[in-house]
Amino acid sequence: MKTVGSIVRQPDGPFRGLRSDEQGNLCVRSPTDGLPTQKYLTLAGDGLISGTYNAIGNYATPTDFYYLTSTIYDIHSILIAITDLTTFNYNDYGGIPIGTVLNGVKMFVYNAALNLEIPLLSGKAIKYNYEWFELTANTGLTSFSGTPQTLRVVFEMDGDYGQNFRLNPGDKFIVRLQDNFTGLIGHTFGLRGIKQS
Repeated sequence: MKTVGSIVRQPDGPFRGLRSDEQGNLCVRSPTDGLPTQKYLTLAGDGLISGTYNAIGNYATPTDFYYLTSTIYDIHSILIAITDLTTFNYNDYGGIPIGTVLNGVKMFVYNAALNLEIPLLSGKAIKYNYEWFELTANTGLTSFSGTPQTLRVVFEMDGDYGQNFRLNPGDKFIVRLQDNFTGLIGHTFGLRGIKQS
C-alpha cells in the first residue's frame, strides 16, 4: 500500500502533513498491513544475526552483504554502525588509517523484475569517516568510556528522500565490500521497515 501526502496550514498554526492511502482515505498514521522488522545485511542474504552480519573480514574480492526479500518490504530506515577500539579521525575509516580502505563501501539495489543492479548514493564509494556526514544529517560519533568509538549513520527514508524505499519479491539490498576491515570490531548494516506477509 502506497501512502501519499500533502501539507496544509491551519490559520495561525503550524504546518501539518496529511497522509492518505492509494484510495484517498485519510490516515492518522501511515497505513500498514505488515510486520515491523529489522533485518541485517548478511553473507547469506537472510537478514538474520545467526549468519555472518559483522563485516570485519578481509575481502580481497568483491563481497556482498545483502538482504533478499521474498515479499514486499518497505524500508523506513537504513542503519550503519562502525565500532573500533581507537579514536576516529575524519579521514580514516573507523580507526583504519587513511589510505588503507581503497575501494570503499558501495550500496546497490538489485531489481529482480528488470534483472538490473542499481547503484545507490550516486554510485559513491565511502572510504572515509567524514563522507558518511555528507550523505545524511543523522550521523554521529559516540564515545563510550575509554577509547572505543562508534560511528552511527541512519538514513531515514521518508525524512531524507520523501518516501520509503520498497523492495519487491526477489529484490536485494546490497552493500559491496572489497577491502580489509579486520581492524574494526563492529561493522554492521541493517534495514528497518514493514515486511508484508
